[in-house]
Amino acid sequence: MMIRRLVSLQSLLLASCAVMLILIGLKGYGISQKMAWFDEAERLYAEKDLIQAETWYLKARNNTSIDYREDIISARLKELAPITDMKRQLAELSSQGAKATSKGDFDKLMDVYAKLSLLRNTYYTGNGPYSENYREISKSNNVSEKFVSYFAQFKDRFYADMDHNLDTGDYSNESFKWNLLRIPFNFYGDSSKQISELSAKFKTYDARRIKATASKGLYDTLFAEAKDMLDAYKSHQFEAPWITSTTKELIGSLLEYDLKEENYAAFAKHAKQYKEFANQADPGSSLTEYAEGQIARLMKKAKKMAAQGEYQEAINLYNALSGYQDTGEAVDQVKLAWMAAEPSQLLPIRSEGDSYQHVSGGTDAYGSKIYVTAADETNRIYFGRMNAQEQVQVLSNTDITSNATIRQLSIERKLSNKETPVLLVEADSASRNALYALFEVQDDRIELILWVEADNLTINPDGSLLVENPAGSGEGQIAIYERSGSYYEFTGVKTVIPEIAPEDIAQYPQKKVRFTCTISAPGEFETTAWAGDNYIVLTGDFQFSEGPAVITGTFVEYKDIMINEDLLNVPVVQVDSVEPSTLP
Repeated sequence: MMIRRLVSLQSLLLASCAVMLILIGLKGYGISQKMAWFDEAERLYAEKDLIQAETWYLKARNNTSIDYREDIISARLKELAPITDMKRQLAELSSQGAKATSKGDFDKLMDVYAKLSLLRNTYYTGNGPYSENYREISKSNNVSEKFVSYFAQFKDRFYADMDHNLDTGDYSNESFKWNLLRIPFNFYGDSSKQISELSAKFKTYDARRIKATASKGLYDTLFAEAKDMLDAYKSHQFEAPWITSTTKELIGSLLEYDLKEENYAAFAKHAKQYKEFANQADPGSSLTEYAEGQIARLMKKAKKMAAQGEYQEAINLYNALSGYQDTGEAVDQVKLAWMAAEPSQLLPIRSEGDSYQHVSGGTDAYGSKIYVTAADETNRIYFGRMNAQEQVQVLSNTDITSNATIRQLSIERKLSNKETPVLLVEADSASRNALYALFEVQDDRIELILWVEADNLTINPDGSLLVENPAGSGEGQIAIYERSGSYYEFTGVKTVIPEIAPEDIAQYPQKKVRFTCTISAPGEFETTAWAGDNYIVLTGDFQFSEGPAVITGTFVEYKDIMINEDLLNVPVVQVDSVEPSTLP
């Protein structure tokens, strides 16, 4: 057992010595390396190769085999600290850029690139002491190539997003546009190449999007989208003239189609939408001028229709154009003209197949801008009027039953005054030639003021009525009706003076008659006249003048008179009136 213990102890001592020899060897190797590395660093430093010198100084400092020229190494590394910092930061930023790219985090990549730019601006300052060092370190680490690759990958990804939107028709997310603009222009080559490339891409994308919307007939959406696109580009300080040109091209074709199809309401709507769009996006657009010219032409067409009596067509056209401009006043004018030409429009709309009869009317009378009177198939009398404020009032009366057919309905102007019209109705009568009825149109009703069946009715200048052979009072005579309060009443009969031949005067003794004669000589109170083939004596309180005259008077007696030395027995007429005659 003792022998075994001695052998084990001896083996252990031998192993320990071997380890010590190895460690001593390693230590010696480390010492020699550090000294060599220091010498190499000093050589490079002397040759101004500061980047490589910093590398060897770091290796010497990190070699702890021996304390060797530590003060110099420390001083040199302190002096070369900017190079150390550049190497470290460039390595870190390259790594961070790679991670951001692999994760698809564009914002992170832009943040990393901003730090890289700050680092470059810190050290790469033209004639600065470390500008050459920065360039060399960056080149050796392929920093520029790496970031070119990073941005290229994102650019391809954004272009793919663009195509995806076009394929799906979903444009809710277009952040790729603005991300493409965020990529520094130097990664496109220069700023002009960046603008050229992106403009081509955006133009193709936007045009397809706008045309897709137009193809669906969504023009309200088209204008809204086009405006939003322009606003978005403007907020990113990027010019996009293809938005206005594409919109103008599409709407121009649409307006031409609307006109061709005579869809004037659509034309007016689309023209107005484009005008509002162009006022902001394309002031002075030729398409706006074209649309305004067509609107003016169509307004003239509507006016001409109204002048030719095509009132409904004119109103329809004006209403269609209201989508572009206010045509309310023009429509009102046409309606007024139509009502003036066809005043029955003031009255209630009749059922299909029914119509008003005896329609008459006019303008600017009886306190009305337009007025009308008419009757329907039930003999209901209507009076409609429109005042200066274009308010319409319709009054009616049912006093005439449906058993009597109305022959004539008119406004009797001799009985009407400035504010109150009087209506004259002539209808069938079972006992006389006609039924005559007068109606006064008051503020709130149509009031019956005369009802008489007779053979004829005459209106005197003083407003009284002569009614021939009325049923009832005055039957068989010419009755006189005069207004008493709110109604016309019988007031007596008219004495009828017969019209006779003057030579028949002796056949009407003591009766008032009317005849025409020729006064042969002037005279006061008495004269002679030639009556047919005979002479007569005219007497009365008159200054008789020579010539033809219409005499009203009474034969009272015969009288002997000398005429041309002949004694004649002639009739004597007591004269009541003398009127000049147009007879020769």
